[in-house]
Amino acid sequence: MKNKRLLLGMFSVLLTFGLSVAGCATYSTRDGVTTPLGSLTSAKINESRTVIAEYSIILGLVTKGYQEFLDATKGKEIDIIDTNYFNFFRKVQAVQKE
Repeated sequence: MKNKRLLLGMFSVLLTFGLSVAGCATYSTRDGVTTPLGSLTSAKINESRTVIAEYSIILGLVTKGYQEFLDATKGKEIDIIDTNYFNFFRKVQAVQKE
């Protein structure tokens, strides 16, 4: 019984720490200044902005769609929205500058 409580307590602490450190954080930039939003803030906060291009990073190892991202954003004024899903998957979007 004591071991179960200890294990449950350790799991709770690990889960809480994991959510606070590696949570789903969304970042947007305005004029080159990074503006971090809270780790529990929904990515929908930026959904009204027009997405020009995007690429993804899987497990921090594989980047998909980066060349297309560069081609689509060449010469355009953009803001960047970086959505991080617990460091397993990141989606980086270029949106029209407001």
